[in-house]
Amino acid sequence: MIRGVLLDLAGVFYEGDHVLTGALEAVRQRHRAGLPIRFVTNTTTKTKMALLSRLTGLGLEITGDELFTPGQAARGWLTQHNASPLLLVHPSLKEENASLPDRERRAVIVGDAGHAFSYENLDHAFRILIDGAAFLAPAKNRTFMDEDGS
Repeated sequence: MIRGVLLDLAGVFYEGDHVLTGALEAVRQRHRAGLPIRFVTNTTTKTKMALLSRLTGLGLEITGDELFTPGQAARGWLTQHNASPLLLVHPSLKEENASLPDRERRAVIVGDAGHAFSYENLDHAFRILIDGAAFLAPAKNRTFMDEDGS
């Protein structure tokens, strides 16, 4: 018996700036059937609010509770483990973590940081890791691809 549906976003619900054929109707059918839906993503370049805005702009009726992001998972881990982050992430995600309190325990979080992968930033992260910080990689991407495809 199916009790819920997990849907990825990029390549499943949308591609680029358009919804894939049948995706909106499929979601509506699941809602009408009373099935809970959760949208999941591995994108580490957009905040949850930016993703929600994009999805509603594409015509999807979605609540914040229906979307789960890597940034959200990382914040949950930080809270659960009473840790503060050193962020090597896309600049747009730094705002999402600005309200986290400063704590003694540290964690290095690495995402699609683009130009933030400088020698200085990597060296700083390395030193914190050597001192015992936890290491989190919210997405399993082996490469970084910006929206321009490079």
